[in-house]
Amino acid sequence: MRTGRFRLDLGLFNLKLASSVPEFVESFCTLYHDYQVSLDGEGFDFDIAIAPAVFWRRWIRRNANFEFSGNTPFLPMEVNHAHAMFEWGLNWAVASYFHRLLIIHAASLEFSGCGVLLSAVSGSGKSTLSAELCLQGWRLLSDELALIDSDVSLSSLVRPVSLKGHAINVIQERHSDCVMGAIARNTHKGDVAHLKPPTESVAKIQRTANPRIIVFPKWRDGAELEVTPVCSGDAALRLIDQSFNYSILGYEGFRRTSQLVKRAEAWQIEYSSLDDAREALESLVTDCA
Repeated sequence: MRTGRFRLDLGLFNLKLASSVPEFVESFCTLYHDYQVSLDGEGFDFDIAIAPAVFWRRWIRRNANFEFSGNTPFLPMEVNHAHAMFEWGLNWAVASYFHRLLIIHAASLEFSGCGVLLSAVSGSGKSTLSAELCLQGWRLLSDELALIDSDVSLSSLVRPVSLKGHAINVIQERHSDCVMGAIARNTHKGDVAHLKPPTESVAKIQRTANPRIIVFPKWRDGAELEVTPVCSGDAALRLIDQSFNYSILGYEGFRRTSQLVKRAEAWQIEYSSLDDAREALESLVTDCA
């Protein structure tokens, strides 16, 4: 990885990755242990490096930069935040340049052959719920970016699930055998840790899923479970609002969104119990199958 020969296969694209920051390399190896990698591959789609901000900061007040094709689009961060910076930077790269797919801020999973989108604004508990589901046997496709291809199926971009603040302890307490990277303390998003995706999900990284359920989840402390249908028009507007490239795709963005809400039932779920939310979602999938 120091020499830039390292390649990571993420299914939809190949990543050239370089780093001389040991904290990043250690966390990366923990979280991406199950992925296909190679040296000196023939081609790559993205060229990313996690590198010291300046030479002397290899030893003193150590910071790291996210480099994209030799450019530094963001300010440096502490080396202990390096892996979180890599995940955020890769999200930015995909959302900014991967426009053959409609990209929505949502988690996507599959259960019993049915694809499920979890779309919500930040702070709604989406990632915590997707972490719980994939640790309970659901197939994870993506935590942050739902990718809708030309035939309106869900493409897979399996990567570690980002957990913040109290959610880190919640998932660790519920799943003592789960694997997480080091916690990045006091980032601009608070404490952040990444959950290693299930080996089974990584093994199926090339498989798409048929979207059958769209869910707008909302965690609220002490809330009783409430499951409410959402009409297709409202669902479309919510998804457009959470899309990164709907306007860039133009008519194609409209077509894919329209077909998505025609194909998939939409529901809003308010909950405080992860068990209640999971059981409700599995019931929706069963009824839809």
